[in-house]
Formats: sequence, structure tokens, C-alpha cells
Amino acid sequence: MSFKEISSGANPYLKEIAKIRKNPTRETFFIEGTRFVEELPVDCILEVFTTDVEKHAAFLSSLPNTVSVYRLSTQAMKKICAAVSEQTVACTVTRKETQRPNKLVLLDGVQDPGNVGTVIRTAYAFGFGVVLSPGCANPWSAKTLMATAGAFRACHIEQSDDLSATVTELQNDGFTVFATALDSSAISPEEITFGEKRAVVIGSEGNGISPAVLSKADQTVYIPMQNPINSLNAASAASIMIYRLK
Repeated sequence: MSFKEISSGANPYLKEIAKIRKNPTRETFFIEGTRFVEELPVDCILEVFTTDVEKHAAFLSSLPNTVSVYRLSTQAMKKICAAVSEQTVACTVTRKETQRPNKLVLLDGVQDPGNVGTVIRTAYAFGFGVVLSPGCANPWSAKTLMATAGAFRACHIEQSDDLSATVTELQNDGFTVFATALDSSAISPEEITFGEKRAVVIGSEGNGISPAVLSKADQTVYIPMQNPINSLNAASAASIMIYRLK
């Protein structure tokens, strides 16, 4: 296998890769760290960057010829990686579009990448997809991806331009859409009935679900708590509802 060498931390191509890491999209995002990189399906890898060819020899030999491999100096690798600890391998990645499943979690304005990543992780464990509104944490950012514990590789993930319109679209497609909120018509999770297609909307801790989205829900649901806590965080609420709707 041939390698492209980058030894200088001032190489202009490193700036392009750093831009991808800072502004990732489903089409091109950045992964760093041996465990995350080497567990990726090779057909989604675009480019690989490594400081240690021998350490990663088995992984590198498994890559198709279409993947460009760059051998970087330690200084150059630090320019593209976000982790404090020294990384020996990283890559740019793309995710193919997946078919929308019949079970969905809709996140409305959930800005914390740890919460978003945890929801993706839990959703995937129980066969759900995840739809994110504008204002949610970027699902392809390093912090979110880390919190998914690898679930990003296969979980259905959508970024909606207008979550209210997406709710209408789902309802027209036969989905029952629940929303977690405390109002006079809200029922407990035990009272829920649902068909083959179902979705639940989870709002942010601070602002909850936006009125435009909440008004379109087929049913609001409250989560009863034993002791007086202001609210559950988004990932905790989502986990309870995912398990109920699984």
C-alpha cells in the first residue's frame, strides 16, 4: 500500500480536514481513535490518517484501493485531532442514507451533544431511528459520536429542516406521534396505545417542546416521578419512552 506523506503541521490540506472536523455533515465527518476507526465498515471510509503504519497494518491492509492513506507526523496529526491524548489513527467518513424505520425519536432543540449521542445509542439498541430539529447538537460532531458508543454507524439519523412539518409528514404516513409534556390531556406511559408506526418527541430540558411541534402531537405523555424533581434530562426521558414504545 502506498502512503501520502505529510510531515509539516503547516500543510494546507490539514486545514481542510480540520474544517471537516469542526463542521461535519452526514456526507463527510471525522473520526479519531483506534477503537472507533477500526470498527468502521470500510466502505464508508473516505481517507485515513495515521502516525503509526505498523500498529495499524492489519486495518490498513483491509481498506479498498479507493481509500487514500496519509502518513502524518505527530505534529501534523495534532492539527487535525481534537482529543487531548495523542491519536495514532483518524479518518474522514461518509454515512449512506438509511431507510426510515417505523419507530422514531424526534429531538426538538436538544443542544447537548452528550444527550443527543446517548439518545442515538439507546434508540439504536431498541430499533428506533432519530430525527433532529434545527438547533439540536450536530449528530456528526466528535462529542456526539463518542456518546453514541458506535451506534452512529447503523442508527437511522435524520436532520429535519422543520420538525413541525416532519411531524405532519409522519402522521400522513400513518405514524402516531406522542410528545412528552405536562398538560391537562397528558396520559402516563402505561396508558399509551400504539400501532406499527409510532414516534415520540422529546424537548430540551430548558425549553421543552416548541409550541408548533407540540400542537401537532396526537397525544401528550407525562412521566410520573416519585420525588419532586423539576425535570428529567432529554436522554433519560427518551430512554423511558423508547422502552415503553419498543
